[in-house]
Amino acid sequence: MFRTFTTLMLALSSVTSVSAAVMARQNQVTHKLVVGAPFQVLTADFDGKKFSITGNHTAVGTGPSWLLYKDPTHLYAVNENANDTSLFSLSADLNNPTVTSATNGSSGVVFLEFNSDKTRIVGTAYGAETIDVWDVTADDGSLKLLKTLPVPGVPSPGQAAHRPHQAILDPTGRFFVIPNLGGDTLLVLDSKDDRYEITSNATLPAGSGPRHGGFLTRGDTHYYAVATEISNELFLYELQYADDRIEFAEIQRQSTYGTNPPANATTAAAAELVVARNQRDVYVSNRISGNETDSIAHFRFGAAGQLDFAGSVSSGGLRPRMFSLSKDEKQTLAFVANQGGDAGLVAFHRCPSSGALHSKPAGTLASSELIPFSLATEELVGPQFVLEI
Repeated sequence: MFRTFTTLMLALSSVTSVSAAVMARQNQVTHKLVVGAPFQVLTADFDGKKFSITGNHTAVGTGPSWLLYKDPTHLYAVNENANDTSLFSLSADLNNPTVTSATNGSSGVVFLEFNSDKTRIVGTAYGAETIDVWDVTADDGSLKLLKTLPVPGVPSPGQAAHRPHQAILDPTGRFFVIPNLGGDTLLVLDSKDDRYEITSNATLPAGSGPRHGGFLTRGDTHYYAVATEISNELFLYELQYADDRIEFAEIQRQSTYGTNPPANATTAAAAELVVARNQRDVYVSNRISGNETDSIAHFRFGAAGQLDFAGSVSSGGLRPRMFSLSKDEKQTLAFVANQGGDAGLVAFHRCPSSGALHSKPAGTLASSELIPFSLATEELVGPQFVLEI
C-alpha cells in the first residue's frame, strides 16, 4: 500500500514537473512581430512579458498602415499617403526590414490580401476609389500591376466618395469580399481564371460604413461578419453561392459595443474585426469612444448561428485601428496597436476555452518608444498595424 501511494505521488510529481516545464517553455517562446506606424516599418519580439524592437526602417512621409508577410522573408507594405506599394526583405531571423523595390499603383491603399496560391495580391485604395490587382510571381517577389478596377456606381448618400477598405479571401478561395465604406456596400470580386472582376454586391443601410469583416463556417454553411465604422454595428450574413456570385442574407445586426455603449456615440468608429481560428470567437476594436481608453469587444458564434456579446476589455490606449491574434495553435495572445495613449503596443492573454481576453495586459510597449523623433510632438501617430509572422 505504501509502495503504491509512493508510486502515485511520484507519478503526480512527475506530471506536475512536466506541466511546469511545458508552461516554462511556453513563456520562453519568442513571438516575431511586424509593426506598421507613420513613417516606420518595424520588427519586434515579444517574449511573453515584454516587447523589444529588433529592426526599424524609417522613411519620412510614408504611411505603411498595412503589411502582408510571405514566407520566408518577403514583406509587402502599403503607403496610404501616396501611390507606391513596397516590397521589404527581412533578415533570416525575421528582423531588419529593408526596401528592395517599390511600384506605383493606386493612391491611398490601406489593405493587402493574397489569393489562394499567393501569386496575386489584391489592394484596396481608400484614397482613389479603386482596387489594384498585383502579380507577385517573380522570383524576387517584386510587384507587377495587372489591373486597376474602379468601384462602380455612386457613393452612398451623405458620403463624398467610395472607400474600399479591405479585400478578404472567402473560404472557397475564389472570391474576395470588399467592404466599401463610402458606398455602404459589400463588393464581390471573382478571381476565377484570373478574371478579377466585380460580379455582385450587397447593400447595407445608408450611413453604415462597412469597414472590416471576416468569415465563419459551420458545417457546409459559410457566414460573413462585418463591422461598420459609421454606425458602429456588427452585421452577420449567411452566404449563398451561385455561379460567379455570392448572395448575402442578413441574419443579425447589433452594436459593436454590445451592452457597453461608448461615452460619445457621435465620434465612435469601429475598426478591426478578427475571427479566431476556432470559428467561434469574433473580436471588434472600438475607437474614438470618448472613454479614457478604447476597447476590444468579444462576441461568440453560438449554436443558434448568431453572434452573442461576451464582453470587452480596454485596449490599453486610444484608437486601436488594428489588432491580431498570435500564431500558436490555440491563439493564446492578442496583439493590439494603439495609435494614441501611453501604450502603443499591448499583448493580452487569451483564454482558449472561453475566448476571453484578460483585462490585465501580458506586456506593453510605450508609445514614446515607437514614435520617430520627427513626430514626437504630434498626437495619434502610434502604431497602426501589428502581426505575428
